[in-house]
Amino acid sequence: MLTIPNLLTLLRLLLMPFFLVASFRHLWMVAFVIFVSAAVTDILDGMIARRFNQRSRLGAILDPAADKAMMIAGYLFYTFEAHLPKIGIPVWLTFVVLIRDFGIIVFAYLLYTRVQVKRFPPSWAGKTSTVLQAGTLATTIAVNAFLPGLLGFAKLLFRIALLVTLYSSWDYLRRGERLLHKGFANAVASDASA
Repeated sequence: MLTIPNLLTLLRLLLMPFFLVASFRHLWMVAFVIFVSAAVTDILDGMIARRFNQRSRLGAILDPAADKAMMIAGYLFYTFEAHLPKIGIPVWLTFVVLIRDFGIIVFAYLLYTRVQVKRFPPSWAGKTSTVLQAGTLATTIAVNAFLPGLLGFAKLLFRIALLVTLYSSWDYLRRGERLLHKGFANAVASDASA
């Protein structure tokens, strides 16, 4: 239970309220440091879990939950906060990011409950999308905090993140549909042989 990766994941969960408080108080630099620190704990917990074989069932649940909580909170705040000094995340990007995450959760639930698929690992497109989304959020905070010169780059990132998020959504749906068909075919075959 109390492995180093799990402790790092719990630390990431504990950082989220501080990240939000810093953002609500317009302490953009503090919010940026907290967000980047959380991203570093995410990288470290994955590396340590793989290197020292410290994977756990708790970690498999907590890690993506901590990631999604921080990302969703960040995207919602930096989309709807009216007093950002430079730029906010466009509503259209936040909408697509949230719909994608909601769709993946629903599809994973259906795969687990309907055809007992217990693993639905992220694809390279999904991982790329998540990294781009995190980079987009970090860049948005940085532009507001101390790097206004990255404003044009942030606007470009919004469009790239949108395209990659849409592609990863399609990729997850395609993979999920294959797993559903395979699961139903296996269930029919086992019923026929019984």
